[in-house]
Amino acid sequence: MHDYSSNFCQKLSVVGRFLVLVSCWLSIVLSFASPIVCAQATLDERKAARREFQSLELITSRFGGWIFMPGLPPRIVWRDAEAARQFGLDPGFSVRWFDAELREADRPDTPGRWLSWLEGTAPNGTPFRRSFTLYALPNLGEQSYAPDFSVEFPNFPGDDAPAAWREHQIEFRREARDFLFRGLADHEKGAILVAGIAESQELGRPKRFVEWASTINDDFHLALKLKLLGLSEKVRTLAPPRMRVEPAPIIREGTAAEAGVPESAKAVIDAFCREWCEASGEPFVVLVAKRGVVITHTAFSNERKNKKIDLDYRCWTASITKTITALMFSQFADQGLIPYEVQLGEVFSDYPEEPFVPTFGQLLNHTSGLSGHTEWGGMRNPHLENIVLNGIDVNEPGSKLEYCGQGFELAAKAMEIVTAKTAIRIFHDHLFEPLGFGDVVMGNASSDGEFTALELAILGQWMANRGSYGDWEFIREETFDRMLPRKLNVPGANVEQGYGLHRVRHRRPEANPNSLDPADLLFSDSTFGHGSFSGCILVVDPAQQLVIAQARRKFDGADNDYYARFFQVIAKAIEME
Repeated sequence: MHDYSSNFCQKLSVVGRFLVLVSCWLSIVLSFASPIVCAQATLDERKAARREFQSLELITSRFGGWIFMPGLPPRIVWRDAEAARQFGLDPGFSVRWFDAELREADRPDTPGRWLSWLEGTAPNGTPFRRSFTLYALPNLGEQSYAPDFSVEFPNFPGDDAPAAWREHQIEFRREARDFLFRGLADHEKGAILVAGIAESQELGRPKRFVEWASTINDDFHLALKLKLLGLSEKVRTLAPPRMRVEPAPIIREGTAAEAGVPESAKAVIDAFCREWCEASGEPFVVLVAKRGVVITHTAFSNERKNKKIDLDYRCWTASITKTITALMFSQFADQGLIPYEVQLGEVFSDYPEEPFVPTFGQLLNHTSGLSGHTEWGGMRNPHLENIVLNGIDVNEPGSKLEYCGQGFELAAKAMEIVTAKTAIRIFHDHLFEPLGFGDVVMGNASSDGEFTALELAILGQWMANRGSYGDWEFIREETFDRMLPRKLNVPGANVEQGYGLHRVRHRRPEANPNSLDPADLLFSDSTFGHGSFSGCILVVDPAQQLVIAQARRKFDGADNDYYARFFQVIAKAIEME
């Protein structure tokens, strides 16, 4: 046994020495690669950790704490206390209180709106800031008004829902009332709504979006931020559009001859759209214009499903919102208030001048290194830029093209700080109102605008005119040209991307799907626009001064064939013999 064991050990020793030699040889060969692999692993781990911290939520310590009785202020805590402690936060921040006049107090002890301001240090060493709205109830007395929280869902559960769902409609309506009451009581949005209504003056008409409680709330938080961070003295003014010597084309009624299309163009396009609407069951409004002259502006309702709409049909335009934010930001770039090429630190004072900090241009062309859309509330979050800062040290701008909404939200926050005006008011005052729009809702800067087909077409004509509309020049033509899609010097970027715009190539049905030959395209090679999850359409062919807009609220897989044919029909219909 001893001899066998000794022999085995000798053999094992030889094998061991061989493995050691192999290991040393591999170490030499891989010595140059391993630091890169290890560094990447470390970076990925740091990115995950930063993301986890940025996603931590703050709540009140007890149910209904956002709306409270004076003298019994809520305590703000981490929702996931254990995760916060792992980052060394327990709680890791101080709280300051400010009333509706932005006067600081030790505690919220009088009725009305209160703002809490939280300060600390994030795990990456950057400042940590958050702020919230709470509401202290007045002594309501016997004459208090008790709102009715009944909720009606006339379209629930939908036309095609199983019978079992329809049988629960009464129950769902009853439960929804409780959901609504508890949701308002136990969420900051409830405090924002109650505070806004309590402060609101009677107007004798429904409130417009710029008068909503949530919009007013944004005003309070921006004013507090400017005050506490000492930014009020740095505010600059965005000048209004300039008067043109000669008016630019506008979307207007006119003849087929003025548009330069056959008399039959409208009938051909409308016939196809009626077929599409009947096949899909989804109503929509289409506006096609050339040289500013309307070829067709028609609402297509689905009578079979009792979906009647008119030309003012307002729809969620999803990611076309990015284009609109880019158009608004272009005024800041044009006036030198926020140049495209400067880093974020030019506006956000906490941001360092480091390679991991993107430029404003990178925010708008999806090369900022950021990811995601509105996980942290987008432009409506008072301190979105601070949340991004809390993970900026692991950012890699210019490393790749990654479709992202976060950059547009940050661009909106920068516009706020520069002008001391909330993003909603900037859009309204400097873009929507000068263009004569209706009551536009801008829930965020990247994916939550609501527009009509006419409003989309006006924006399309604005772009076809290279930054002008009617009597007004919003930006210089050379500024608009900087927005246009182009090939990016970014690894893996095989598409032409601009600031809120991308190149659009609709090919003829007989063409190779990947062809770049201009002869195979329905419209010119300079055509641009932006896609939309909701199916809304905004396409501009500047060479033909052609604008195509469609407003709709839903797009299903079955619509894809009609979507492709839609552009084919338009191209054929407007073609002069």
